[in-house]
Amino acid sequence: MNNKELVQQLSSRVSLTQQKTSTLLQTFVGELQEQLLNDNMVHIQHFGDLSVRKLGERLSVHPKTGERTLTPPKLQVVFRQSPELKEEMSNG
Repeated sequence: MNNKELVQQLSSRVSLTQQKTSTLLQTFVGELQEQLLNDNMVHIQHFGDLSVRKLGERLSVHPKTGERTLTPPKLQVVFRQSPELKEEMSNG
């Protein structure tokens, strides 16, 4: 499902125009991004948790040449599903 299809689906469910629904969705995603960039965990009840994990620098080896390079540290978004979602997915 792409963004356009999501907006259409949501607008029909909540009886809002597609333009208002699109604005609402953009605001929601923007707020998620802002919270994650500020290193805050986001908990959505009955869905799961979004958080940022800091991966340290590591040594990587090129498989063909054997050349060793240092991979810099980076941030990674992590999703952990709620028990309710996990149960529904396994029954589904």
